[in-house]
Amino acid sequence: PGQSGRSGFYEYIYLYKNSVLFKIEQVTKQCTKLPLVQAWDPYDIPDNSTYEDEYNIGGPGDQIKVQEWSDRKPARKFEQWVGVYTVKDCYPVQETYTESYNVTTSTRFFDLQLGIRDPSVFTPPSTCQVASPEEMSNDCS
Repeated sequence: PGQSGRSGFYEYIYLYKNSVLFKIEQVTKQCTKLPLVQAWDPYDIPDNSTYEDEYNIGGPGDQIKVQEWSDRKPARKFEQWVGVYTVKDCYPVQETYTESYNVTTSTRFFDLQLGIRDPSVFTPPSTCQVASPEEMSNDCS
């Protein structure tokens, strides 16, 4: 359940150059325009990361070797960020961010290619032309 008892599936369009985030509800296509205050964070292994593990994903005869990294520190039991990357070429496979006890974002990467094939994915739908601003709180009560 989301804020005020609402639940749903959303698409998010992050426009970092304009500092704007569009939140689009997938059934009604209702669009909300929010200020984007966080800076762009590239999908990479940060310099201060902790190596966690190396393993193969896939099955017999069709495997790829990956490494798992995190922001876990020796004095801290849990991490906020975990990333899995291919050993060859360091392509991202999955990243998980835990923002709080009730907010976790998991991103899985597949069918990667160089460049952007369809830049229109960054164009908000027409419902966003009249998007209403929404104040989001950190709690989901």
